[in-house]
Amino acid sequence: MPSYADSTNPQEIMHKVEYRWFKDEVHTARILFYLRVIPTCVERLPGPVFSRVVAPTMFLYMGHPNGKVARASHSIFVAFISSGKDSTENERALLKEQLAFYYLQRSLQGYPGITPFEGMASGVAALVRSLPAGSPALFYCIHSLVEKANILCGDISFRDTDIWKNWQGESEPFKKILELLLRLISLVDIQVLPDLMKLLAQLIIQLPKDGQNVVLNELYTQVAESDDVTRKPTLVSWLQSLSYLCYKTVSRSRASKGHESEETSTLSLPDPSNWDRMNARL
Repeated sequence: MPSYADSTNPQEIMHKVEYRWFKDEVHTARILFYLRVIPTCVERLPGPVFSRVVAPTMFLYMGHPNGKVARASHSIFVAFISSGKDSTENERALLKEQLAFYYLQRSLQGYPGITPFEGMASGVAALVRSLPAGSPALFYCIHSLVEKANILCGDISFRDTDIWKNWQGESEPFKKILELLLRLISLVDIQVLPDLMKLLAQLIIQLPKDGQNVVLNELYTQVAESDDVTRKPTLVSWLQSLSYLCYKTVSRSRASKGHESEETSTLSLPDPSNWDRMNARL
């Protein structure tokens, strides 16, 4: 497999033209071949070899503008993270943890835009299923996803209320991230679940009324259909508290709008001092 250096700085042409690795179609075709083959034999690759030879090129081509190439890079990551579950090789387990942090940074940095959502979602699901319970990488994963959702939420929540009318249709980037977070409720381990519920609650409460209703309906359906007797009681209690907080937030917003004036309109924003009390209920 061509190395990272060979992909970014091919010596034979460096002195002739300014090289752009993502525009080299011939080299990209070679890389794509390897990206598709490696997942079939990743179990046999020692951790140090994967780290030294495969990982740098894999992360590089996750940022390729061709979606087919980027998705193939995500597939390698999924295959490696999912490999060796029965292995006692501590070095491989440690490498998975290390790669997980950079994978999330690299994926979210290019989303929306370059990073294909399906590839990133499969990578996140593989992380959640494969890393040990309580792994720091899992906490970093949910915090990074919620942080990204908050950034995207600021772009659309109060600008376009129509996006909530067709939840199952073509989704905005924010809605896709939110859907992924909702799916993680049934996937993350019990040690990580409380953090995820708290962060999700803070995110949902910020949404406009239409958004809150849509998300709560999705959560009600998901919890009602769950047969996980371990986490379902916790989720039911959390969802009841979240519904109450959303109701109080909407009621308070309506009351403030009824009394606001042009000079005091900025005072209708939620009081940050109330967040601790809200979080305590969850």
